Amino acid sequence: MTNQTEKKAKSKKKRNYYFTSVTQEKIIEYQNCNTKRKKDSIYSEHIHPAFTELVHNLVSVYKYKSANENILHLKSDCVAFLFETIHKWNPDKGTKAFSYFNVVAKNWLTINSRRLLKHARRSVCIDVPEDFTLDEKRNLAEIDIVMSHEEVMLKKERYNAINEMFCYIKGLLKDDRDIRCINAIIHVFNNIDSLDYLNKRAVFVYLREISGLNSPELSSSLSNIRKHYRKTIGPSNMFDLF
Repeated sequence: MTNQTEKKAKSKKKRNYYFTSVTQEKIIEYQNCNTKRKKDSIYSEHIHPAFTELVHNLVSVYKYKSANENILHLKSDCVAFLFETIHKWNPDKGTKAFSYFNVVAKNWLTINSRRLLKHARRSVCIDVPEDFTLDEKRNLAEIDIVMSHEEVMLKKERYNAINEMFCYIKGLLKDDRDIRCINAIIHVFNNIDSLDYLNKRAVFVYLREISGLNSPELSSSLSNIRKHYRKTIGPSNMFDLF
């Protein structure tokens, strides 16, 4: 009986060991830190591992699926989403960091897992025509893949405008890692036709390989670049691409 009690006590102590009070303290420290390099260090060493394990456990427990995509892609995207929501957790409201991010991650995984599965059911692979229905074959035959001269010109103008936007955002960046990240984005964009895969996870891997940044560093830089992008794009801003 004593041995069983000791085992249960040890089991309770080990529960959520990856997301401890230290993790919560580091999240608070991250929120209050004003130095980007220090924030990146805190995130890489203390927060990213906890987020990764949290998402892994949720996927294992609730058996989330990712349709035709590798489940690792779904996990990685969820961790990136948690990174972008760090500032939303308010310790003054009394909610523990683990409880907050556990709910956020679970909701994100539920919504996006369902979205991917729904998309997979609606999609067909063009490389397997024998799987097409008669309507799908008819619709495919009616597609005109030849672009008009006007469409070609508009596409070229938009391509140039996007490159101009990238260069503008690059001029706003100060951190070396952010600059390496935007250079990788520009490289991928300008060589998009030669890439084998274009899902979100593949692009993330391309950017990581080209920039030389690890996953936490790349997630941090992408978040910073995204902030500049949101201030730059739109009808009332410098670039109106849509």
